Amino acid sequence: MGELCDVSDAAILKMVDGLLTGATDILREVVAPLSKPRDHVENVVERLRTGRFAETYFQEHCREIIGVEANQLLDHRELFQGYDFGIKAKPEIAIEVKGLKRKRGAIAFTDREWREGLHRRQNYWLVIVGNLALEPTARLISDPTASLRIQCSYRTSIVATWHATVSTA
Repeated sequence: MGELCDVSDAAILKMVDGLLTGATDILREVVAPLSKPRDHVENVVERLRTGRFAETYFQEHCREIIGVEANQLLDHRELFQGYDFGIKAKPEIAIEVKGLKRKRGAIAFTDREWREGLHRRQNYWLVIVGNLALEPTARLISDPTASLRIQCSYRTSIVATWHATVSTA
């Protein structure tokens, strides 16, 4: 279900129709990838909620966490630049915020976030807000690319794309 959460009802009905009629492309492109065992199933909504809560906590406690007043933060979340916040007086600094429900757990970087960290190095700050379920605490890591043990993984996702041949004549 997690793999198909972004697929429209119409696309799912089209997949089911293809399965019922024995369409080999549906078996190859949808069923085979979905039937492979997964280490874990990601709950996108829960991950987004945890991330948003961590970002709000960071904004409310940024003075204690990084020594910067909230009115000096620049919100870059909607710009998709590989980090969440900047600092008005220090444009070279990029801040990425990650949240954990407990005190310890796994975090994931998008490829864009990781590339930004590799480019900025000491100017890329990771703020981890943990224990969100009980009593949040934050940790600042400057240049996470140098200090975290990280693994890269690849995944295939199912995305429905609708095609049509059109003409302007």
